[in-house]
Amino acid sequence: MNLYMYMLGFLILTSCRSHENVSVEHIISDEIVTITRAPNNKKLDSVCLNVPLEFKLNISSDIKYLSIDNIIDNHYLSTPSDVVIYDKLENKPIFDFKEYLTMNKPFTIIIRERNHLISKNYAIELLKKYNISNSIEHFKLGDTIKLVSYKEFRKENPLFLSDLEKVGDTILITTRKKEEEIYKPKKIKINW
Repeated sequence: MNLYMYMLGFLILTSCRSHENVSVEHIISDEIVTITRAPNNKKLDSVCLNVPLEFKLNISSDIKYLSIDNIIDNHYLSTPSDVVIYDKLENKPIFDFKEYLTMNKPFTIIIRERNHLISKNYAIELLKKYNISNSIEHFKLGDTIKLVSYKEFRKENPLFLSDLEKVGDTILITTRKKEEEIYKPKKIKINW
């Protein structure tokens, strides 16, 4: 009977331990919010506002596969045409997470949506607000206007960010353990 109770206690304790494959911490980034020309907008009635999202990830050592996708405004964004994921430390795009699976230490990523459109008029308001003399009238593809850090932008533009919050944007982290065939998705709400 005692052996049975010990085994039952062991099973309960081991089944209650954390099975978290990836821990994610959303960080209010100090990266710069930028404005770029919308690639498919010949009229220039809107431009792209590039808001950096920063996440610190810690991956357990038994993970074999990791992917990160964005769901913005209820649309799945494909990498890299709609969104780019950067390694913050290396300042380089990440197309494959294989090298990060063997690091055994946390790393930080920056996610930048490439096609978040804002009106030309709102862009002009932002330029005036931050005393930036650049004009978007003759904006060329590849031109970038730096505004302020996301931390500052967040404080000074609460209405814009509250509109983004209403949509319920998420990142989708999919993992697979080394000895398993099942892929496990985990949605994480973006707190703009």
